[in-house]
Amino acid sequence: MNKVAIGTIIIGVILLIVGLVQIMSIGEDFEDTLEAGIIYEGADGEMELKQNQSETGIVIHIKSTYEGGRSGGYNENHGNYTWNLTEDDCNLVETFTLTHKEDGTQAFYPDCYYIEDDGSSANDGWVAVGWLCKKEYNNDNWSWREDADCPDGTYTWNTDGEVIMAYDLDLLLEGIFGIVSSIFSSAGACCCGVVILIIGIILAFYLQDNQPQTFDTSSNHPLTNNKDDGFTSYEKKGWDQQEDYIRKDNEEVAEKSEIAIPESEEKKRSGEYELPPPPET
Repeated sequence: MNKVAIGTIIIGVILLIVGLVQIMSIGEDFEDTLEAGIIYEGADGEMELKQNQSETGIVIHIKSTYEGGRSGGYNENHGNYTWNLTEDDCNLVETFTLTHKEDGTQAFYPDCYYIEDDGSSANDGWVAVGWLCKKEYNNDNWSWREDADCPDGTYTWNTDGEVIMAYDLDLLLEGIFGIVSSIFSSAGACCCGVVILIIGIILAFYLQDNQPQTFDTSSNHPLTNNKDDGFTSYEKKGWDQQEDYIRKDNEEVAEKSEIAIPESEEKKRSGEYELPPPPET
């Protein structure tokens, strides 16, 4: 097989394998992305915060359900994807505090009404109950948030033993962007690998059919060696027989030319004639 075709096929196979490996790892990457957004999980503990740590926001969750026993998704009562906490959960989260250890700044702002939750994490059992460093206001089925001052430092949670989870949405968006990039890159690698592999296969057949045929014309090759080595029987054919025929004809002509020809006949053949004798007077 031609070296160019072999190299093309190898490149195509490598790209195809790389693409398949990336596709198989997307599921694990998605789980890692979800876990990477969790910056705190526990009860009555400490966590570090930086000012303007997350542009999108840090959402606080507890294990519960919204009004109506749902964990998010489309709310027919609201006509959108917003939900309200149950009365018990609202009273509970309003007692939560996240206090700066040095200056006493409060960083947690509870949210009981019109909480946006599209249900993408409905099966995990967590519901959103507030924000860190962002105040949320609700009015007539509409909500908005304003940044609150949260200086750098260590903060202490007081949740009365209730387990909470702090989720950084910026990290989630970065992870989702990475997964989407992996999907496109893996799909591109697979497509390119298949195309290059097909090209390599075509080249393998094409270059093999168009490869010039070479013959060994050395004196040692049995097809071109006319010498009698005592072992190889060589039969003359084609042009060799024609050469023998020509040589045979030449020998016959030579033999005929040696036959004696009378001088008079020879002169006639050469075009020489004797002049007739002069007339007698």
